[in-house]
Amino acid sequence: MKITVIKKQARNPQRVSVFVDGKYSFSLSLDELVKYKVKKNDELSEAEVKKFKKLSADGKLRQRALEWLLTRPHSTRELKDYLYRKKVEPEHAQKLIEEFGDREYLDDRRYAKWLVDLRARKGKSNRAIAAELFKKGVSREIVDEVLEKSEGESDRLNALVEKKSKLSRYANKPLKLVKYLTSQGFDYQMVKESLAKHYKDF
Repeated sequence: MKITVIKKQARNPQRVSVFVDGKYSFSLSLDELVKYKVKKNDELSEAEVKKFKKLSADGKLRQRALEWLLTRPHSTRELKDYLYRKKVEPEHAQKLIEEFGDREYLDDRRYAKWLVDLRARKGKSNRAIAAELFKKGVSREIVDEVLEKSEGESDRLNALVEKKSKLSRYANKPLKLVKYLTSQGFDYQMVKESLAKHYKDF
């Protein structure tokens, strides 16, 4: 079997398509092309073609995983779940996780800061945010550290009470608002203190 054409891909100029005996067979990154000294007119055995096809599939998977990873910050657990859904072998998945971590594409602390900021702007309680971070596999150490440095929870609660107390469903029903806020993870005592500022008879 002979390599008849090596063509740079239009959509991804960092990869080339390799044609064997006139038909597309596999693709390689430019680095792989140099590393394995692949060139036109090389003769390949069946085993070599099989090896390059596996390398090609792994390269495409890595590219897709990286593109997914860069859409927004992700936790290590999220990437593990993504690779599991793609049916990636555990050993290969671990290599990708380590590589992306080393290159700082994957960072649980950065993900936690991003999520805390996002949820805090929506008025979520620290307890609710922590629960979501734990679910995403972030360690308690990182969760505690990031939440400690975030905007004050009491300020968030006061802003939420200010907003909710103006709604007709809560206008003269502070106990109903207490129930809602505590269900969202806010501390009962903190809720009572905040509502006392907005309801005269509370």
